[in-house]
Order: sequence, then C-alpha cells, then structure tokens
Amino acid sequence: PISVTPVLSTPGTAETPNTFGNLGSEDFLKLLIMELRHQDPLEPVGNAELLQQIASVRDIELSTTLTDSLRLLTGQQRFASASSLIGQFVTALPDDNGVVESGLVVGIRFAEDGQPILQLANGSELPVEKIGMIESPLRAAEALVGQAVVGVDGRDPSKPEMVEGVVTGVRMDEQNEVTLELDTGQDLRLRDLAGVVSAETV
Repeated sequence: PISVTPVLSTPGTAETPNTFGNLGSEDFLKLLIMELRHQDPLEPVGNAELLQQIASVRDIELSTTLTDSLRLLTGQQRFASASSLIGQFVTALPDDNGVVESGLVVGIRFAEDGQPILQLANGSELPVEKIGMIESPLRAAEALVGQAVVGVDGRDPSKPEMVEGVVTGVRMDEQNEVTLELDTGQDLRLRDLAGVVSAETV
C-alpha cells in the first residue's frame, strides 16, 4: 500500500532533497486519501495511524500559517521602523575611506533581501544598518552653526546653484523646512546640504 508516513515524519533529510517543501496541507490530504483508496483491504490502516497522519497534516498547516504570519509581521515592523525615519536627519558610520554620508531622509525602498534603504534628499542612499546617528532637522542644523558648508540650491530644478559659506544661523518655516543662513548672505535648505567643508569657526 502507498504510505505517506515517511513524507510526514522525515522531511528534508540529508540524504533526500526536500521535494515536498512547497506542498501545502491540501496536497498532503490528497496523498492521505490516495493511500486510503489503495490500501490493502486485508490490512487496512488502523485508526491510531490514521489519526496520527491527520494530526501531522494539521501540524503542517499550523506551521505554515505561523511562518507566514511571522514573515508578514517582520516585514511590517521593518517598514514601520524605516518609515519613522522620513523627515529625520541621519548621519552614516564612516566608510572604509573615512567618508561620512549624511542627509535628510525623504523616502525608503527595500532591497531584494528585504532590507530597508533610506533615500536622502541629496540623492544618496543609505542602508539602515549603516546609520550612525539620527537627529531632528532643527537639531542637526543648529549643530552646523560656525561650520563651513557646501550644497546645491535645488529650489529651482532648472537652475541648480552651488552655495557655500559659514553657517551663522538657522530658521524653520511654517512647513517645518529648516534653512541654514550663511555668512555670504545666502541661505541653504538643510535638504540641499552636500557636506561640511571644514570645522572652521566664525
């Protein structure tokens, strides 16, 4: 007679590839029904063995449901955590060359492996695991007072303008847009900041 017991009790052994990894509970039930149809009338499957196999199918169903639920929950938690960083100013850990990337988070995307990647206002991207510091835009801007900065004014996309100078003040408008005031009389939105030129003090 056909028996599904080995399939249910020893999946994925080292000697045999797990060819049933993609089967669901309905597939196992079909195998069980097939076994009952082709069983030896003189040696029918006992009630205990039948209940054991049905219980195994139920265990598979519960395990699959739990795995799917945990996978969904993990994905939701990743999305929620990454989304909470939108609008924040982040600074990355130094790379192998000592370069430190920073910028205002304006979006997120997910890599093929499901890891969130932050999209910065300056066009750069930063994997979440490489974040070294998270600050509010205003706090990050205030920390730049007295430092020489450079950026590209993108308020008019058709005429981007290079802007540089020493930060002398900070302001925030009604839309919570943080802008750096420079010693040159110009200003630079924090989102347009490209980097700090030096630690020079006014």
